[in-house]
Amino acid sequence: MDPLIFAAALLLLALFTVAVRALLDRAALQRRTSDRSVVTAHWESLVMQRRDLRLAVDAQGVPTLHGRVGPIAYTIRVSALDGPWGGRPLAHAPSLSNTPRIALARKGEREVPVPGLPSELTTGDDDFDAVFEVRCDDPEAARARLGREVRAAMLAIPGAFAWSDAEGLRVDLGASATVIDHAMLDALRDVLQGLGSAAPPAVAAG
Repeated sequence: MDPLIFAAALLLLALFTVAVRALLDRAALQRRTSDRSVVTAHWESLVMQRRDLRLAVDAQGVPTLHGRVGPIAYTIRVSALDGPWGGRPLAHAPSLSNTPRIALARKGEREVPVPGLPSELTTGDDDFDAVFEVRCDDPEAARARLGREVRAAMLAIPGAFAWSDAEGLRVDLGASATVIDHAMLDALRDVLQGLGSAAPPAVAAG
């Protein structure tokens, strides 16, 4: 083959690859924008019916819910699609960074990112213990926080898991931001309030 023709073919192939990549990137951006618009509209409808939430949207169109449970402030954001949580809604209460480390992972599913937790415990609640593996630094403190309301609330959020470390308490709210409803938000409040408390074991054991 003539070297000039070969070089021209390589150039055309490179230009075609760049054009296809640009089209794919544009389509992905449009999908993200559309997804954000759907999430924002859904969250707006929730905020309009509640007094404990407000919605903020940044310059890139990324929505964030801001809520408060007593003294505990929290946010709900959709994690990055290319991140470890794959676009799942994540609640975060950074003020709870001084609580004992604890991880509530669903058995048989992904691990939560709190390595090195030495103790595993059961709560005595058969329904909860069948679904969640609990690991912690301080079993007594963890058991005190995992009262009946917290256990019921975690079971009420489909696909949820939670962990607390130096960056605060986080609760994964399942697979989709658009299925968050008032019952799920109420359950989240129970989780935040319970795991952020220091109730005595005799009260929390319920």
